Amino acid sequence: MLRRHLAALLVLLLILSASVAAVPVATTTTQDGADCSFPYTAEDATGTNVTVEEEPQRIVVLQASAAQTVWELDAQDRVVGAPVNPTTSYLDGIESTEDVLQEDQFTVNQEAVVELEADVVLAPNVIPDETVASLRDADQTVYKFGFGTSLEFIAEKTTRTGRLIGACDAAAATNEEYNAAIEDVSERTDEYESPRVMYFTDNFTAGGGTFIDSLITTAGGTNVAAENGVQGYGQINEEALVEWDPEVIVVSGVEGGVPDTDAYVSTFAVRNDQVVTVDANFVSQPGPRVVVALRTMAAAFAEADLEDDATPTPTPTEASMDGTETDGSMNETETEEPTDADGPGLGVVAALAALLSVALFVRRR
Repeated sequence: MLRRHLAALLVLLLILSASVAAVPVATTTTQDGADCSFPYTAEDATGTNVTVEEEPQRIVVLQASAAQTVWELDAQDRVVGAPVNPTTSYLDGIESTEDVLQEDQFTVNQEAVVELEADVVLAPNVIPDETVASLRDADQTVYKFGFGTSLEFIAEKTTRTGRLIGACDAAAATNEEYNAAIEDVSERTDEYESPRVMYFTDNFTAGGGTFIDSLITTAGGTNVAAENGVQGYGQINEEALVEWDPEVIVVSGVEGGVPDTDAYVSTFAVRNDQVVTVDANFVSQPGPRVVVALRTMAAAFAEADLEDDATPTPTPTEASMDGTETDGSMNETETEEPTDADGPGLGVVAALAALLSVALFVRRR
């Protein structure tokens, strides 16, 4: 039950990160560089100029990716509030911080945040603007990060986090290691043929415009979802799955494998035992440790056997699951770059469904 709860929570975080209107990475109003002094002002994803008056001694992070970044900058001793749940359990000492989420493990407990009297509150893109505004009304200094679609964004986010909390040198060192890991993987991709890859988590996949797509391509794979026009995160249509026939399926570690259905069993990946498991937290959280998942993918892609040695199990593909004709596209809600901040974003229905499932799992524990 706990694994199922975690799977739904991770999917929800992914979907909502794409559902929120995408805002370009904010630029600072003062020059980033060697100067790590305060006060410091930067424009965030809400278009607000956020000023941190002094180097923060009390930091609150509202979701796991922000927590991961602060931990990587070795500033965890200054964190007084964070999500305390399976998505952050790998962070040493997280249990000693105040949990800032409500029982559903997603909604921010604003009262708890205010009581912590933080010097700065770091809000990943999945945090609704309304929550950010409400916290600001309560005199909280909140910086909201933009929506990232690439591995480059993660490095930019690390730099900005370091500047906001006065850990510029640590951010630079973290990015040096991060970029070196990416370069090392990229340089090796010419040594092997690119396999057709599909990402799977709780019956969702990742298409173009996601950092998971960037992970797959950087590791040397071809994302079959993106190749077939899927944008953002979408539910998997099994008829399309058969038509795409991925040679490798990447599964988040919380899943334990792919569904035992005719559609999955018939794929090249399952027939040839090429289902790769990656750490669920590292692949779902846009933070520096995503390179762990990148290395796992690259190693699997390099070793993938693209010669089919198994006999496929035929599965009909003439009709989609709802009885309508299919052209091999996914049965998903697409993510598009919105034209303004009020755009509807991606997958709102799917996001609400995932949120409901998380709530149900929590109640049943």
